[in-house]
Amino acid sequence: MGWLGPAQLVLVIGLALVPALCDGATTNQPHIVFILADDLGYNDVSWHNPDILSPTLEALAREGVILEQNYAQPLCTPSRSALLSGRYPFHVGRQHDVLSPHMPTGLTINVTLLPERLRSARYSTHMVGKWHQGNCAPEYLPQNRGFDTFLGFWCGQLEHYNHTVQDALDFWDGDRPLPELEGVYATSVFTDRAESIIKEHNASRPLFMYLSAQNPHAPLEVPSEYEELYPATMNADRRTYSAMVTALDDSVGRVVQALKDADLYSNSVILFVSDNGGSVFSNHGSRDGFAGNNYPLRGDKNTLWEGGTRTPAFIHSPLLERAGYVSHELIHITDWMPTLLRLAGASADGDPLDGFDQWPMLSAGQPSARTEMVYNIDEKLPNAALRIGDMKLLWGDNSGSSDWYPVLEALPNSSDRAPASARRSVRSSFGSLGDYPVYLFNVTADPTERQDLSSLMPETVQAMLERLLELSKELVPADLPDPDPRGAPVDGVWTTGWCEPY
Repeated sequence: MGWLGPAQLVLVIGLALVPALCDGATTNQPHIVFILADDLGYNDVSWHNPDILSPTLEALAREGVILEQNYAQPLCTPSRSALLSGRYPFHVGRQHDVLSPHMPTGLTINVTLLPERLRSARYSTHMVGKWHQGNCAPEYLPQNRGFDTFLGFWCGQLEHYNHTVQDALDFWDGDRPLPELEGVYATSVFTDRAESIIKEHNASRPLFMYLSAQNPHAPLEVPSEYEELYPATMNADRRTYSAMVTALDDSVGRVVQALKDADLYSNSVILFVSDNGGSVFSNHGSRDGFAGNNYPLRGDKNTLWEGGTRTPAFIHSPLLERAGYVSHELIHITDWMPTLLRLAGASADGDPLDGFDQWPMLSAGQPSARTEMVYNIDEKLPNAALRIGDMKLLWGDNSGSSDWYPVLEALPNSSDRAPASARRSVRSSFGSLGDYPVYLFNVTADPTERQDLSSLMPETVQAMLERLLELSKELVPADLPDPDPRGAPVDGVWTTGWCEPY
């Protein structure tokens, strides 16, 4: 099956459905609050796991639309790249691994990002939280990529109380470091700023707020009042991690209440998505451990299995035509850009987009606009995964964390063991990659990826491999340079302005 074409084709079809929202910049433009959780696994929300205390998130999800086939990239940097650009990471060189603070690169400045397009449609644009799209040059930073304001951190993992990365401060209000906030839990700082933005917003303009939470990403730190909500008999890491989810739940509740208090809620669209699957391995009480969970899905963060890529998500809005149900329609993180541009009446012209406008599916329960999805193509590992209809093909090195990991005391030893799979030798446009396993699953009938169909459906395997080879011809080589000593902190603070943007 061939690629279905650019997002603009679907956008044209959708424009006829809601003309009031799509006639340029109008007073009907909704306020948009996009909340991105960090390392929140499939089994880390209360509508999938009653042991998690997330009552606010569950109420919002059940009053809106729960997205049971929501997909992101398997890691932080690639997912944020896909969200903000509407492009698959392999189209912009972001398909392999995450950015470190010393790397002389960032999300290419040759693409126009979502907040830039929304600002051109009169939106007031604000970002709060984790950036992780490069910091070596000012041109890569959020306040120069379409956001009117930014409070948060540049790098991938922050100490929640002292706001450092590798012992250097990474906490910013625009370009001003914030050492005076040391000791304040970062989620509280972010929530306070989000409330302030909403309270002070001029309602004559539409609002876009990107709340990129750090919770429940490591390090495992949380105020004691949240941890005390969970039994002391739990695995220590899992207890702290679960409490971090509850702290996030409270944060989201405060943001929604602020929208109501400011009389913005009735014309708001609230989106909640996790950036990748949970990182499952406990570190026996160390605050540097992880403790997410994706069960019954297979795999871990940083894998192409469903557990690494299928994440909790919902949409909540008074503007939905249909609400209060669970959707099993396919949606990918690249779809949010064309969907939100349609809602905003903003132009989707210019850069090609890999996402599709999903508003008819989200608001009215119509079928998904996509039937094909690329999980990733990574020439360095190498591995790749593709979905067409119900079928998912994985190829390459997918051996790491490839089992099923229940929530138990000793997570690494409690997994089900995955069977061996078929092997296919494949030559791609980026060179001969030798003998690697090939898996084929019907992820509609078998979302936990337990029945490998590759030996039973060789024609489907061959057709999907050929499609992957075709897609790999579009790959931009992974842009992950070696760390640069010019990027070292100065006087205990991370810096910018030491590389040339491109």
